[in-house]
Amino acid sequence: MSNGTRRLAAMINPSGDAFPDDDSTKLIELQAAGRCPGAARHVLLRWTNGQNGHVSYTQLIHLIGGQGNYAFYTPQVQPHSEASRQFSTFYPLGYYTRAQRDQIIALAQSIPFDRNSHVNNCCVWMRDLLRAMVAYGLLRKDIFDRVVAATPLERLVPRSDGTA
Repeated sequence: MSNGTRRLAAMINPSGDAFPDDDSTKLIELQAAGRCPGAARHVLLRWTNGQNGHVSYTQLIHLIGGQGNYAFYTPQVQPHSEASRQFSTFYPLGYYTRAQRDQIIALAQSIPFDRNSHVNNCCVWMRDLLRAMVAYGLLRKDIFDRVVAATPLERLVPRSDGTA
């Protein structure tokens, strides 16, 4: 692994391998930044991999970057204090086994996105991921409907050339 690759890996996954996923069943939540439903905000899936004092280390599934510069990297484990929870809204999706979490990661890797899009953002991508989870029996449809409406998660807007 080159020094540049190591630096990128450290930026994407700053907790490295200190708090890897394990084989226990875990709660997965959708986290929406901010407390104002209806406003544009970043969304991600998360589950806790470990604890160090008052800090939880959570594994994240999300698009990073911004309009015109989206990217997807996994695994990504980040520290979060309990106090940081006050700045976001959380929607529990259910409890998942390690095998199911691995399926969700594989689905997330398969969800297409246009990294240069100025229209379709992480909310659109997350909606597509949750829809795929419903199709594969990993998420109940009523939970999908509730989360999509409450967050809200927009639908994909095709580009003018007809592609996504």
